Amino acid sequence: MLAPLVWCSVAFLIYVLLYDYYRRRILKQRATSDLLETLENTQFNSIPTSKRKLLVDIKQEIHRYFDFNSIRVIFAIDFSASNEWQGRKTFNGQFLHKTNANKIYNPYQKAITQLGDIFQDVFPKPIGYSCFGFGDQQTKDFSFFPIVGSGEAYNNYQLVLEAYLEQTKDITFSGPTNYIPIIQMLISHGIRCERDFTMLVILTDELKMSHEDNSSVEAIYTLSNLPNTCLLVVGVGDGPWQKLSYEEHCLRELVFKKKHQNKKNFAQKGIVQSYILFDNFHFVDFNTLALKSDKIANENYLARAVLAKLPTQFKQACRTEEDEYS
Repeated sequence: MLAPLVWCSVAFLIYVLLYDYYRRRILKQRATSDLLETLENTQFNSIPTSKRKLLVDIKQEIHRYFDFNSIRVIFAIDFSASNEWQGRKTFNGQFLHKTNANKIYNPYQKAITQLGDIFQDVFPKPIGYSCFGFGDQQTKDFSFFPIVGSGEAYNNYQLVLEAYLEQTKDITFSGPTNYIPIIQMLISHGIRCERDFTMLVILTDELKMSHEDNSSVEAIYTLSNLPNTCLLVVGVGDGPWQKLSYEEHCLRELVFKKKHQNKKNFAQKGIVQSYILFDNFHFVDFNTLALKSDKIANENYLARAVLAKLPTQFKQACRTEEDEYS
């Protein structure tokens, strides 16, 4: 007699636990969904408003405060399999890496071209360009490979475009994908070359970092201590990109919190520490901004989004150096 009662009690308990679990899960999903729906109308999106600085003012400040010996721009291109279907809305249903002879045809080529023109126009010193790929069948989520030469820097982004066009023919698209290995290379550059400025531009078709992933938080936190580095994540394809804007915001909040907790300890073992937190991680939705311009005001909205944080970072870098020698 007791056995059926025990089994009924156990079954009822399991039912209650499962019900509570799924109820909480559904509520969390609804809350996240509601938040994502409102993000496009919040300050987290990357579209500059008319109240912000004009591009000409941003350029002047970059020239005024830039105090590094050299500049290196590293393009990192996403070769994951998701590129096959992420162009349904924004690239006429085509494969995002589809090429057309020597034309600047697909979103990756367009992004490299427009960003290259922006960097050439803005930075006060010659730029060295290098390019790597990730997410293919060989590297997946644990490594990356050089697209230009063996990873060395060239003085013209056109060479990046030419190498990309040639390399893409032989790449097997795969995944899973992870930004962390290539970000770790940026960190290594920043630590080894203190007097050089290095910008990593990740060109990607979908979200591949999360504030719930401790390795992402640690990577962005370490970068925030390096005044000579900048991480720019550029979304191409369909997105949805409001989710990456959300992750950018959450990661920044966690980094600020971590910085506040560690503000009295600037020499943790194995971690670069600075008393200033450099806001040098930025996401840009290429599709939204590339077609936006104001010819009357001579404004390039993509350039404003890409460059907006650099003047403050360079000012802070000057302050840091002055304090070191005072």
